[in-house]
This record gives sequence, C-alpha cells and structure tokens, in this order.
Amino acid sequence: MTEKLILLIFSAIMIFLFSLNFSSKWSDKHYNRLKDKDRAWFWLRIFKVQETEENYVRFLRGLSVFVIVIMIVTIIFTLMLG
Repeated sequence: MTEKLILLIFSAIMIFLFSLNFSSKWSDKHYNRLKDKDRAWFWLRIFKVQETEENYVRFLRGLSVFVIVIMIVTIIFTLMLG
C-alpha cells in the first residue's frame, strides 16, 4: 500500500513539474538559463533540427507531453491493480 501511495505521489509531482513547460513564462526562463550550454541542444543536434528558441521550446513541450502521458498511464495501472 505504501509503495502505491509513493508511486501515485511521485507521478502527480512529475505531472505538475512537466506541465510547467506549457507556461510561456516558465519555458522562456528555462531557455534563457540554458541556451548557452551544450547539453540544451543535444537532442536537437542528434535529430539534425535547427537550433532555435522555437524548436527548443517545441521539443521541451513534446517531451513534457510524453512524460505526462506515461505518468497518467502509471496512475491508471496503479489504481487498477490496487
């Protein structure tokens, strides 16, 4: 029971944190803080995507959608098995 509660709380926190990327104020701060670092552009370089702010934010939001969907599926399966 404790493990399921921890998993549900973790999933809810992850959904909240990744949903912040849909706020343009948050994503602008994130971009401005990381734009000069090589690691910020790693996946864009791998997929040979032009390194622009728009593409960075689009990738960040796409990643956020992916993580949120995975966390929702985790919550559903945790509740179904519980």
